[in-house]
Amino acid sequence: MDHHVHVLRDAQQGLVAVVELACIQALGRAFHQLVLVGSAALRVETPGSDVDVVCFTQSNGEESAGMPVDSLRKVHKSFSALVNQYANSGASISTQLIEDARVPILRVLWGPPGHAGRWPRNNCIAVDVSVDQSRPVEHVRWFQSVGAAPSTRTPALPAPLVTLTLRCVKWWLRQRQIPRRKDGGLPTLAWLLMTVHVCFLPDTRDQASTHRSTALMTLFMAFFAHYSAPDGLDGVLSFAPDHSTSEFKHPATKKAMWGELSVIDPTRDSSEPVDLAPHLTPATQLLISHELRRANLGLRRIPRIEPLFGESRKILEEMFEPLPDGANSLPSFTSTAISVLLLWGEDAEACDIELGMVDRILPRLGWNASFLHRTDDRSELHTRLYDVDERTGRCRRKKIPNLILCPVHFICNVNFEKHGSNMRLEQDGLERFREMKRVLIEMRSRQQPVDMRAADCLAAGTQISSGRTRHRRPSHRESRSKNKSCDLPTQTGRGRQAGDEHL
Repeated sequence: MDHHVHVLRDAQQGLVAVVELACIQALGRAFHQLVLVGSAALRVETPGSDVDVVCFTQSNGEESAGMPVDSLRKVHKSFSALVNQYANSGASISTQLIEDARVPILRVLWGPPGHAGRWPRNNCIAVDVSVDQSRPVEHVRWFQSVGAAPSTRTPALPAPLVTLTLRCVKWWLRQRQIPRRKDGGLPTLAWLLMTVHVCFLPDTRDQASTHRSTALMTLFMAFFAHYSAPDGLDGVLSFAPDHSTSEFKHPATKKAMWGELSVIDPTRDSSEPVDLAPHLTPATQLLISHELRRANLGLRRIPRIEPLFGESRKILEEMFEPLPDGANSLPSFTSTAISVLLLWGEDAEACDIELGMVDRILPRLGWNASFLHRTDDRSELHTRLYDVDERTGRCRRKKIPNLILCPVHFICNVNFEKHGSNMRLEQDGLERFREMKRVLIEMRSRQQPVDMRAADCLAAGTQISSGRTRHRRPSHRESRSKNKSCDLPTQTGRGRQAGDEHL
């Protein structure tokens, strides 16, 4: 991975230089500086990572630079003119101006001739440009101030051990397709802060200093051990104003089956805390808990004193085994039936993992993205449910009417395979089904009173399919949490989301 990143950096710098030239030509005296932020600035980039830059403007003494989106339009026009001068350079460059997002961006893609906009991200270089966004810069400075990212004053020094751990966690998120903020999961920034917290725990640091030859593995194992615990995603993570300490405070009493995670932005004033973690649906929590547990169990099989080769290397390769594209994403349209795992029940106590065949998808009015958001309780999934033999994976249609469920019930996609005259789950899907069942049993065993919000979420939109469908509008409690924002992204589902910017 390091070799891949180092090879790309020269090309990335060249593309960023062209972007900077476009900014200078487009904005003139209103241009102030172009600042590198996000993964590249933190040195936690992985293959396929975007390069994020912020263009800062200034008043030229006569008039202001205008709105960020206006500046981006000028930069877009200037960049297109520059690119046209090098149309025969042997590579293709495509641009996309995303205006209808909370944070408008100009995306520049560089790739093989004729394929810049179509090649897989690992084969392209992507630069995302935003204007006058100070928060990403503050986040980079914060990570540098606590020693979790290299300082720009010492570029020749190796990346700190914590930085390497952040990169490993980010690679795991990518390989296992853990839902991102735009899908209804946690923002990357929240994951990085969660990693920093574990790396700086006294016990973790002591273990890493004692076994320096395996220090990186010690930090990596500590991360998964911490958050795969039964209450690992239930609590409030905050950092001291002077960055000297952090605390993950669990609820005094466990009152609900499902956790409530908060990650407080350390760059904001403590008098007005900003929570970077959105409300996670029970189905999304179950998926994340399963993946954390899977990684933790695998790492625990690695002997501490054995060098990373042989059996240990095999375990690590299994842990980072990439899932197929779209394995944890629900499309907004399908021409053929798709098989999925769902978390469904009349209430939080009775919810269970179900195998469903989605025959038809009806996105909510105004939704134009290619995927559905995991907090969406208005889009419709016309579904047939199946019983699964946990020993063989054989599937049999349940003797109940078809249901109309919602994306809030969606856990992940799975695949069927032909087995004689019957169908059965493929081995990977069957293993996920079994393990998630175990996780659900553990969660249920810790439950005290009924979690009413989870109950509303699981029951939201459930109907019996009987010809004409009447869509029930969810109540206020179903569509919006009391303490957490469940707002869906913009109608296109593109652009930047709060807390996930530039990472």
